[in-house]
Amino acid sequence: MTRADIALLVGAATIMLIAILAGNAVAAPASCIDSRRSYVARPLNATQVWVQNAIGEKKPPIRLSTTCHHLQSTIAVSISAQMTCIDRGDPVIATAGGERQSCVVTKVEAYAPADGDVPEKK
Repeated sequence: MTRADIALLVGAATIMLIAILAGNAVAAPASCIDSRRSYVARPLNATQVWVQNAIGEKKPPIRLSTTCHHLQSTIAVSISAQMTCIDRGDPVIATAGGERQSCVVTKVEAYAPADGDVPEKK
């Protein structure tokens, strides 16, 4: 390996590191919603849920992706955080009529409206 090859590799590694760090700095962290306190959860679509705290200072809402199906037809969604904040792997219970569906959270992210979200019921 020549000095030019080494310089090229070091340059490429530096560019990759800068890109990774820049991407992490831009992504907004999700709020910490504690399910042991009062919160509001509503389905956004077939597999995702909108969640926001209901007591205390309002925190930005979060979007949870889950292993659930057909959430848009559920009456109630319940999340149980295993730690302080709702996170991946936490259990979700969705109730529609007499049917209960147990699933888990697969992704937590800051909420941003998206096409296909079910409108909020007023």
